[in-house]
Amino acid sequence: MKSLISRIILSEEFQLTIWAGLMRRIINYSSGLYRYSPMFLLDSQAIERPHYAYCMLNAALLGKLLGHSRISALEFGVAGGNGFNFMCKFANEVERLTGVAVECYGFDTGEGMPPPQDKRDLPYWFKEKQYTMDMQALAKQGLNKNLIIGDIKNTIPSFLDSHNPPPIGAIFNDLDYWSSTRDSLRIFEGATARPENFLPRLFMYFDDVIGSKAEMYGAYNGQLAAISEFNNLQDATKIHLNQNLLPKSHIKYRFQIYYAHIFAHPLYEYYMGGLEQDSLEKLLRLK
Repeated sequence: MKSLISRIILSEEFQLTIWAGLMRRIINYSSGLYRYSPMFLLDSQAIERPHYAYCMLNAALLGKLLGHSRISALEFGVAGGNGFNFMCKFANEVERLTGVAVECYGFDTGEGMPPPQDKRDLPYWFKEKQYTMDMQALAKQGLNKNLIIGDIKNTIPSFLDSHNPPPIGAIFNDLDYWSSTRDSLRIFEGATARPENFLPRLFMYFDDVIGSKAEMYGAYNGQLAAISEFNNLQDATKIHLNQNLLPKSHIKYRFQIYYAHIFAHPLYEYYMGGLEQDSLEKLLRLK
């Protein structure tokens, strides 16, 4: 009966009804009395940041399949720290479920957005000093340990050498600008020399690829332009929109999850075919 109820709650048909919102409120209300599986919270969308949870859980699963006990998750654009706070807390749930520890790093100028460099930075929508970081609040929460402060174009080139992170499996990109997003993708320049710092495939979230009719994001500005430019300039790594989430109309973030494929990674061809959901659930000790 419990399994049947779970299947009904998690079905796309139910998730698209008005009852799904009520169910999520019930789950949130009862979470203090019952410790739900983070996978259940993700699938029921009863979690604060399901897009972050999706990337972190699946990156940890991939890391586990490849024999890693630790991975890294990066956030580009920390601002008020809500996303980074979630990452650091959810990392504990990921480790509880998968046995894989997640080390979180946050990148920010510490002073809000830099001046726009180009019309592709959407200066009609973004401007200098937007989204400033509350360093004191983050420090009080103990979240300042792995913050990388400075302009992304200056902090990315030395990051792998200076921090030697566990394999990077998830990246959350909320840098708004074309130029800042372009600079952040230079993280992949180190993948050839330091493949040990990357999983062969990464889960990525881009915040500013859908928006309002006033923002008018498209292939020639903002983050989408940066992704396209990145893909056009080299062949070693490619970034593309996910395909498996697209048919799932109840998942609101499905157009913002991307995958990065590092083709030259020594583990890229490690065979994972034939793993059905039952096998994955056993691996995650969900049964």
